[in-house]
Formats: sequence, C-alpha cells, structure tokens
Amino acid sequence: MRKHVATLFAAAALVGAALPVAASMPASAASFSCQPVSHSYTVSQEKVAVHATPSPRGSVVGYKYKDNNVHADFACSNSTGDWVCIGQCHVDEESITGRWVFRNYLKG
Repeated sequence: MRKHVATLFAAAALVGAALPVAASMPASAASFSCQPVSHSYTVSQEKVAVHATPSPRGSVVGYKYKDNNVHADFACSNSTGDWVCIGQCHVDEESITGRWVFRNYLKG
C-alpha cells in the first residue's frame, strides 16, 4: 500500500495536482487535509518551533529564526490551522510526520 501511495504522490507532484490525504486518527481527533507543494518561505517571527507533527501539541524538534529561509514539500490544514512540512516529510494514509511549521509564522 505504501508504494502505491508514494507513486500517487510522485505523480501528483510531477503534474502539479493537489492530492488530498486524510490521515487515520482516533475518532476524537480531526483529520488532516494535505497536498504536496513546492514553495519557499521566510520565517517572520523571532523564534519558531519546528514540530514532529502538524500540531501545536507535537514534539518540538528544533527551531527556525527570523529571516531563515525554508522550503515546504507538503501543506496540511486541520482545526489548529495551516502547517507546512520543511523536512523529512512523510505523509500517507497511515501516518503524518516530518518537520512542521505553523504557516502563520512564515511569509512568502
């Protein structure tokens, strides 16, 4: 199944199509809507947390600082807002991981 999903993502990225993904979550958790992107941003806040998942409750795995440039490979939306994955992105039906930054902290 993973190879099939990876093939779909690769094909969507090549043609520029949006491929929505809803992650499997417990019934109480909101599902994420994700799509592959290729966009560069600049950090607009003094210090921005980088999370292991697209959630403010996700483990903080690092920081980016004002005027740092980042490149997003995925964009996801959920009830907490919009998130972009800036590294080690893994998005499929079974899990969503990577290095995620809250979109409102970026410009561009």
